[in-house]
Amino acid sequence: MPQYQSSEAKAEDNKSSAYTLLAVGGVGFLAVLLIFFNVIPIYRNAGITKYLVCGVMGAMFVLFIVFGFVSMRDSKLLLVKAKSENSLRSEIARWCQENLDRFAIDAEIVEEGEQLEELTEEEKYYRRTERMRAAIDDKFMNLDEAFVDDFVDGYYQEMYEDNGNHSR
Repeated sequence: MPQYQSSEAKAEDNKSSAYTLLAVGGVGFLAVLLIFFNVIPIYRNAGITKYLVCGVMGAMFVLFIVFGFVSMRDSKLLLVKAKSENSLRSEIARWCQENLDRFAIDAEIVEEGEQLEELTEEEKYYRRTERMRAAIDDKFMNLDEAFVDDFVDGYYQEMYEDNGNHSR
């Protein structure tokens, strides 16, 4: 299963990619222009080679610039998506605080004839997170599975592993 990456993190990645592409494309295209107009004398009497190299490299650097602008636009769109994603995350966290109790979850995960203390930490973790996922999926329909997994992992740490402080 692919690892979840928030829209906010994707937006930051796109933004840094955009700056890189724009910088490399701009500097490269400027260098091609300087070579083409013999300000930087690399091709003296080279004939068609100069035009071919400058044409291909110029086209490549123009594509870098175009992709930089596309990446910048996508970054802005992802920031808008990140706001709604953060709002949804807050709503789910509020609902979990009101409706998920760690003692109730622990009571639900043990099977008949089992004691919670008999379970290994791994078994407790998997059963608890599965129960939390099921409760969230019942309340909030059509959520991305990777988003729910990421949320549950973070919320599990808050609920059960918060430096030994089990405040919930």
